[in-house]
Amino acid sequence: MLVVPRVESEESAKRSLESTTFKHFRRLLRYAWPHKRYLLPAGVCILLMAVTYSASIGSMLPLLTVMLKPQGLHGWVDQYIAESRLRCELGYYEVLRHGKIDEVPAGAGLIRTIKSHSPLSGRLHEGDFIVAVNGHTGDAVEVFRELAGAEQEVSITYRTAQGTSGTAVVSIPPPRTMSDAAYAKALAVAKKAVGLIPGGRSPEERWLTLVYVLGVLLTTALIGGTANVLAEYLVLIVNCRAIIDIRRQMYRHVLNLPLSHFSRSTADTMSKFLQDTQDIFRGLTNFFQKVVTEPFKAIGVTIVALLLDWQLTLVLLLGAPLAVLLFRKLGKIIRKANRKLLAGYGRMLSRLESTLVGLRVVKAYTRENYERKRLFRVDRSMLKQELKMGLVEALTSPTIEFFAFLGASAVILYFATGVLHQPDKLADFMTMLVCMGAIFDPIRKLSSVYPKLQRANAAAQRIFELIDSRNEYEQDAGRPAIRPITESIRFENVSFAYPGSDRPAVRDFSLTVRKGETIAIVGPNGSGKTTLLSLLPRFFPLGKGRILVDGQDIAGVTLRSLRSQFSIITQESVIFPDTVAENIAYGRPAASRAEIEAAAAQAFADEFVRQMPEGYETVLGEHGANLSGGQRQRIAIARAILRNAPILIFDEATGQVDPESEMKIHQALDVVLKNRTTFIIAHRFSTISGADRIVVMDRGQMVAAAPHAELMENCPLYRSLYESSFRESS
Repeated sequence: MLVVPRVESEESAKRSLESTTFKHFRRLLRYAWPHKRYLLPAGVCILLMAVTYSASIGSMLPLLTVMLKPQGLHGWVDQYIAESRLRCELGYYEVLRHGKIDEVPAGAGLIRTIKSHSPLSGRLHEGDFIVAVNGHTGDAVEVFRELAGAEQEVSITYRTAQGTSGTAVVSIPPPRTMSDAAYAKALAVAKKAVGLIPGGRSPEERWLTLVYVLGVLLTTALIGGTANVLAEYLVLIVNCRAIIDIRRQMYRHVLNLPLSHFSRSTADTMSKFLQDTQDIFRGLTNFFQKVVTEPFKAIGVTIVALLLDWQLTLVLLLGAPLAVLLFRKLGKIIRKANRKLLAGYGRMLSRLESTLVGLRVVKAYTRENYERKRLFRVDRSMLKQELKMGLVEALTSPTIEFFAFLGASAVILYFATGVLHQPDKLADFMTMLVCMGAIFDPIRKLSSVYPKLQRANAAAQRIFELIDSRNEYEQDAGRPAIRPITESIRFENVSFAYPGSDRPAVRDFSLTVRKGETIAIVGPNGSGKTTLLSLLPRFFPLGKGRILVDGQDIAGVTLRSLRSQFSIITQESVIFPDTVAENIAYGRPAASRAEIEAAAAQAFADEFVRQMPEGYETVLGEHGANLSGGQRQRIAIARAILRNAPILIFDEATGQVDPESEMKIHQALDVVLKNRTTFIIAHRFSTISGADRIVVMDRGQMVAAAPHAELMENCPLYRSLYESSFRESS
């Protein structure tokens, strides 16, 4: 049986098992970019969704203003514009709070604070009341409207708390910077937009204003919801296509890896195709739906909060680095645990596969409990890693929420002081609370997403270790194709030792094989027969010596051209889950149906194939489970006949077939061996009887090479093998 041991790559062994960054996940994102025709519209939808989200949060203040503030929505906008232009904070005169002041009507405009660079500095003072603007008298709503619409110069009639009065002419400075000009234009646009909504201060008029505002919010929510649906669907398309691309690249690379990569078990590789890619899919989905979306939402709401109170907002945002450090610490734990968990999936698949394949032996020896306990040990180690990740993930959100609550408590205490002294600030206070909640909500969501990204990062690291492993065809660049054999194959002092072994599997083997010659190789188990023939198609590289085909060193030619010279029939006949015709034509896909049937007839497979329900279109089960051993072997021989390669390697596998099948297999071999250079690993005398020479091997060395009769006279080892094994089969 041609089996190649697994050789661990030194590069892979030296590679660090853990990474402290998201470099593997960032590499994953490259697979999404080729699908930018979906990704870019998804980005637009995400941005639109973030804008509508911020608008919905920001609209809390207009809503609360309509319901709570006496000036109503339009009056609040005028007040905000007036405060921005005059760089001051305005309010309303309340008799109960400020005391009775002669000739100052209740509800008059009040100057609360004057900021630096305000045009009011030196002319008016904090605590002064605005009685009239440009000769227009009225309450605060009316004077604020005049201030908001005033030109470059405005005349303000005021009265102090001490009862003195006066008039100040104030020049409103033009915007000093481009940002100030843009801000002024934005305020003008906002005023025009609000002007489209019915105004007024009576209960009926305020109710109508509220209906219009809610209508705008409903439209905004509808737009945001539609954008959310489109974004999630487009992201799903991108992620699914990216996973397909990753699997396609993995599959292409896996098929080009040396056989040594798979000799021990294919379960870990299968786990990477299944479990690891699922973790990657979940990570990509959370990245685009949360990591990209939530920061945009937080940024929009942060802008709203900055407009309300930029000092407090900046102080609260200082907690963001603490959250980043926490994420990083917990993420490292999750990444390590997930790597161990994914490796555990590979071990579990390996144990499960070996148990199910050998289930007949398990039952025959009543070892069900042993196999159950062995699989349970793997499950228990995986459970340990799952619980570790689950605990970390469970801790993440409550920890973030605790710190968020601390921040919210600080906001409440800060605003409570102002509200107790200025009740008309209640709407601002409640809006700021909503903004803080809206800012920390994305952070809370990211805290649950971060572990999933770390899982995806760990899975990506394992997958890229596979993709980046050495491709056995990389070394073929610039090498010539081998010429078809015309004279001989020569082994010159060939030696090979498996990595980590202190004894060569093949040692100083030299032999010249003429074209068309049939060479049988015999020897005790472990003598190096299979290893020697595995060197011919370069399943692994020579350690010492050369193999020459017509003088051309096979180490210096391309692998594909070299392997195209071989047909290989293994001891375990490989049958793929495909039709009979596709299995026979596997080595020559372009063959016609007539050629396929002719090869099957020569291999004595046609007789049982035609009895199948759909003949050559019958789909064979996994590993050819619906065929007998002899039938599988004859299909493998038909495959070799159809390929018509000049060199045949045949690992005899007639020990498990009935005499009739064995007879037909040997009859089919007579057809295959004609005009071919053949190497046979023999276990029965009937197979080696037609060989031109028999090579006897022991402990990796060639003991003798001669016809049967000569070996019986001169080779004690061969004579012993014949007496113990070959005579009975002959």
